[in-house]
Amino acid sequence: MTTLAQTHLALLPPGVDHAERLFALIDESRQTLRAWLPWVDATRSVEDSRQFLAGIADGQRNGAACTTWLIELDGELAGCIDIHGVSALHRSGYLGYWLADRFVGRGLMRGAVAQALDIGFGERGLNRIAIVAGVENARSRAVAERLGFSLEGVQRDGLYLHGRYHDACQYSLLAREWKGLRCPR
Repeated sequence: MTTLAQTHLALLPPGVDHAERLFALIDESRQTLRAWLPWVDATRSVEDSRQFLAGIADGQRNGAACTTWLIELDGELAGCIDIHGVSALHRSGYLGYWLADRFVGRGLMRGAVAQALDIGFGERGLNRIAIVAGVENARSRAVAERLGFSLEGVQRDGLYLHGRYHDACQYSLLAREWKGLRCPR
């Protein structure tokens, strides 16, 4: 797999050699990340990150329907992004992403999502990519909205986090819409 670069932003294929850096990144932003990502509380050690990365590598080698990349800025690990829940039958999938606190607010996620969309709609041949974000997760919703995703509706009690339900916004973007946004007439 190749490294994709956009200015100083790169999406890297994950490997177990990233475990220490990934765990440190999660740990430094633990309180912020855990608000919307249920796996954060279960990530308690470098070994947990190593197992996660090994599982991704195994899955991608075996043709899993999930593709994950590490987000790197100027050689420094900044977060993670994936296309998951892929349906080959319907040519659709979901996008998930997170950044460490110190990288938030710089437009970095918009660039990473744009690269992932180029891959999803191009190389992967998907027609529809969706994002599900908590109604109260303003930053994640802003990424979807700034990149031209359409709000399809609100899933009542669509997320279960920390013992309670949360409403979730569902956004989607179609390949033809992305092409139009990338190549305006």
